Amino acid sequence: MEYKEEDKKLIESANCHYYEFTEKIIEQIVNKNIDDVASEEWRILIQMLYPKNMIGSGLFQPILIFKISSKGKRVDPPLEAYNSINDLKDKECLLFRMMDYIEKNSNLKIHNSWYTTKEKIIQGG
Repeated sequence: MEYKEEDKKLIESANCHYYEFTEKIIEQIVNKNIDDVASEEWRILIQMLYPKNMIGSGLFQPILIFKISSKGKRVDPPLEAYNSINDLKDKECLLFRMMDYIEKNSNLKIHNSWYTTKEKIIQGG
């Protein structure tokens, strides 16, 4: 659960920001009440899911994931687009993917508020 310097260099070659993540940074984020997670921290968690891709935003969808070519150019169209962290599509959303990834790839404890939020999303609330 550590970013790779070559991934960071590729994204930054396109003059884009790379959100560095380490297990320690991720632990600090997921130990928080979900309501206290800041925008920058959400971007870090998205970068964790897409370590080789650029995280951007668009006019209609605030979360866009782009591939970056080996020449440092953004490749359109985006690989994925989301309306929010909890944008539910086919019973899946970014929040669920983040939690699953952390649970499968670390021994980090996720704050209970994340599970409460997950249940609310599942129930449509």
